[in-house]
Amino acid sequence: MKTSNDQFIGLVNTANKGRMIADFFKALGTTLVLTANVWGAMAVLFLNNKISMPNRYNLYKHAVKYSNFVNIHGKLLLFILLLIVLQFVYVLFHFKESTVNTMVTMVGVIILILASKLMPWEKAQSVFPSLTSSVQFAYRIIVGAVPLVLLGIGISATKLMDKNIELINILAILGLVFPFAQNLTANYATNLVRTTEFLNPKKVVIIQTYSKITKNRSKLQGILRNTNDGQLFKYINHLEPDYLPYTKHASNITYQKEILNKIKHYHYDVKGSKLILTWHNKRAKKRTLPIVMYKQSRIILNGKMQTNFKQNTIAQPIIKARKGKNTAILQFITPIWFKILLVINILAWLVLIIYGARYKKKRINYSKSN
Repeated sequence: MKTSNDQFIGLVNTANKGRMIADFFKALGTTLVLTANVWGAMAVLFLNNKISMPNRYNLYKHAVKYSNFVNIHGKLLLFILLLIVLQFVYVLFHFKESTVNTMVTMVGVIILILASKLMPWEKAQSVFPSLTSSVQFAYRIIVGAVPLVLLGIGISATKLMDKNIELINILAILGLVFPFAQNLTANYATNLVRTTEFLNPKKVVIIQTYSKITKNRSKLQGILRNTNDGQLFKYINHLEPDYLPYTKHASNITYQKEILNKIKHYHYDVKGSKLILTWHNKRAKKRTLPIVMYKQSRIILNGKMQTNFKQNTIAQPIIKARKGKNTAILQFITPIWFKILLVINILAWLVLIIYGARYKKKRINYSKSN
């Protein structure tokens, strides 16, 4: 039987190096085509615009850490942490037993370490400040470790119970029950706190650090509980200009002052891919519209395409409005190459679904014939 080392150096030992390399590039190409709608959309924005990133956070303070009673925001409970340690120790002493178990556990533990305070996040964010806004919370990385470690734990538990030794079976079961029970208790405690806050008639919003919320809390509570027609967005405005364009710099304060505080003076309407603003001026004058423009955005003012206008620090157009009623139409012009890419992406998914269905049908027919 091949060991895990044999598997990892398979490319070196195999007689079909060409086929293995070709299969690798086939898989890579397929992945790129199936995810083209994601990286293609990012390319449309980031290659041609200065994009405002989310707020900065200290990565070290938001890394995975140990906690006695809380299991949210990257906190690991005692029995969960102990179970991961036991799984790692088991693999160290049985690394030849299962290639899959060894691989998923080692990779999972490495990812977990990267997400924890064992990683020198303080130094990393001082050298690469952009990480504080692009990653924000180091504990987010743990999402890649959880399924791998759980898979490894499942394999290890199965291997142990296959030995059919009563004491080992009991210990394996307890090793799973205690972490589950502690996690369930922590979830219950968190949900109880949130439910109590929700039922409090004097408290509507729990977290409002980066939101502008109406003072009429009773009306907001009624909207949250009894409506689903978009009224909520009239009474809550998000202050963070995440992923919006800018020319020099962007901030929460600038975004609130220049856009959120001024939208009440305009009427907004959406028709298809167009955002339509209407307002009235007492006299003709320059005006900064409460919208932002990407490089691919186009604006029509009172029926005329605007090509020569200035923009402020957060990419708002500064136009010359006439006396009386004014209408501005904003539209994002999607590049033709992205439309083609999107069509290819959709066709690729359809081909994959058809291929998968046919393959499954063949497998079923083969099983029936045997």
